[in-house]
Amino acid sequence: MEIDSVKDYIVYGENLHKRFHAKQAVKDVSFSVKKGEIFGLIGADGAGKTTLIQMICGLHKPSSGLLFVGGHNVVREPDIIKSKVGYMSQDFTLYLDMTVEENIDFIATLKGMKGEELSKRKERLLKFSRMDRFRNRRAGDLSGGMKKKLGLSCALAHKPEILVLDEPTTAVDPISRGDLWRIIYEFIVQGITVIISTPYMDEAERCNRIALMQEGEVMACDSPANLKKIVNHNIFTCKSSNINEAARLINKEPDFKAMIYGDTVRIFMPPGASDFKPVNTLFENNSGGIRVYDESKVNANMDDVYMELLGRDEKNGQKEIKWVTFNLPPAGEKAILLSNVTKMFKDFKAVDNVSFEVDTGSIFGMLGPNGAGKTTLIKIMCGLLAPTKGDANVAGHDVKTESRLVKNRIGYMSQLFSLYPDLTVGQNLDLYASIYGLSKKEKKIRKDWAIELAGLKGMEKYLTQDLVGGWKQKLALGCSVMHQPLVLFLDEPTSGVDPVARQDFWDVIYRFSEEGITVLVTTHFMDEADRCNRLSLMNAGKLIALGTPENLKKSIPIEFYELSSSSTLESFDKLLSTDKLGQVSLFGEKIHISSKMEKEDLENHILYNNNFLIESMVRIEPILEDVFIYNVIKSESEQEL
Repeated sequence: MEIDSVKDYIVYGENLHKRFHAKQAVKDVSFSVKKGEIFGLIGADGAGKTTLIQMICGLHKPSSGLLFVGGHNVVREPDIIKSKVGYMSQDFTLYLDMTVEENIDFIATLKGMKGEELSKRKERLLKFSRMDRFRNRRAGDLSGGMKKKLGLSCALAHKPEILVLDEPTTAVDPISRGDLWRIIYEFIVQGITVIISTPYMDEAERCNRIALMQEGEVMACDSPANLKKIVNHNIFTCKSSNINEAARLINKEPDFKAMIYGDTVRIFMPPGASDFKPVNTLFENNSGGIRVYDESKVNANMDDVYMELLGRDEKNGQKEIKWVTFNLPPAGEKAILLSNVTKMFKDFKAVDNVSFEVDTGSIFGMLGPNGAGKTTLIKIMCGLLAPTKGDANVAGHDVKTESRLVKNRIGYMSQLFSLYPDLTVGQNLDLYASIYGLSKKEKKIRKDWAIELAGLKGMEKYLTQDLVGGWKQKLALGCSVMHQPLVLFLDEPTSGVDPVARQDFWDVIYRFSEEGITVLVTTHFMDEADRCNRLSLMNAGKLIALGTPENLKKSIPIEFYELSSSSTLESFDKLLSTDKLGQVSLFGEKIHISSKMEKEDLENHILYNNNFLIESMVRIEPILEDVFIYNVIKSESEQEL
């Protein structure tokens, strides 16, 4: 390697390895980051992202290999590197007894900033993070999303050359994620380089280049647009009169793969198949009477890239799980009925007059910002809290008068999986079988099924703490349904697992739904919300939107566009201050905007106000994140009137 080539990049790594005792955390990783770009590290928990980030920040020395940051060797000059880098870890440190302003002042002072320079920097950070109204609030009294924005502001306080962020948007709602990305964009415009790790594939689209990581290795590194070219399939979507049977029929064909997303089937056609005819032929030859309609060709997404790289799109001869028939009692038409439910904690109204119904056997999603009231409402539905006003009926029982019966007919899987880490796989299953009072015969059948479901056959004696995220996830799911509940509550069930494990998990969820189990799920993954049959959106304790994902997208009375410009960052900076625009955000080399104006008027308006070249402006369909942001902002505006 020529050392001079290092100067072409602000971060340069070659043949990096990092070992912690017997564990190889990073394996032969080579990558480079250009000045002024957003570089993403994408992967599940345990992929090696955090270890690589901490080496970049000079917190860990590589076991072998070369790593330069700002032209300086991380092994020989770690102190110089720390002065150039702003680092926000997953468990970023805030001083909870200090105010927002005091936290920024303290961190900036440690980095040598003071006087007028500090004052100007602080005001800019508070303005762009929309935290200026909360400058005198204790950090300990902030919501999760606000704490992350404050942590990011502290990391930027000393004007770093490189901003390194380790999963800054994990477990925060789209509003807070949008605010965090606004701050990132502001400093990208100023020439700061950003290295960000994230498990969200939609955030990968916002990066200039990304490295996809798995088990300590980089599987591929390029721009999102170039990585999508890896997917060697044409992808179609369609609807069906029986969506579960349709997906199963397609998956029986060795060259096809089908996945369910809400009320649509996403189909990966074999290489060379350029139209929908092979699928139509398949259903014409099927005597079951299933039909498909509304077929359309779609583009590959980053989940598709990840699965292609792991080779799972060809199914790799996966063995189908032997399914245990769920002998559920006759169910009513509605699994959950809420009528004017309100919950007060002294003078605070956590849930405000919420009403909705959930069909038996459906998948119902709950979305909302942090503090929206989702958790309180779930506790009410689980019989753990009595509503202050209103009625709630779950699995045929009143939560106020029959809470014990409700608890016997529901399953619950928390974000932390509710497993005992120092027990083995088999011992965890035995424990839950005993808690649910299963007979010896039932326990054996359900235990064998849960082990097969989780892919843990032969691993019954492994300690649960030694399992990777996807295995823990499916084991926890098996534990939560051993007693065959009528209603299953899932709280952020796929946090921290890779797209393949997430897809396997959702395949099981759809099978549960088909068996008649009603599934209620909370998630911050908008693509997972798309997989639900119906969605509720809450804010400040109120229900502000309810419907299918498709209908909610159609309900937004504004248009969305993707814009290409000859100077992306300059154009983005100008668009941020252009009136009559709604959302403005960067997606790699593209800019997404929203407006109530017609396309021709909007193009003229932008050109007149900014005098720069628009290479193209294409209307795009809104995504659920757009639905979320639009409805939350609308509800907050209405409350202020």
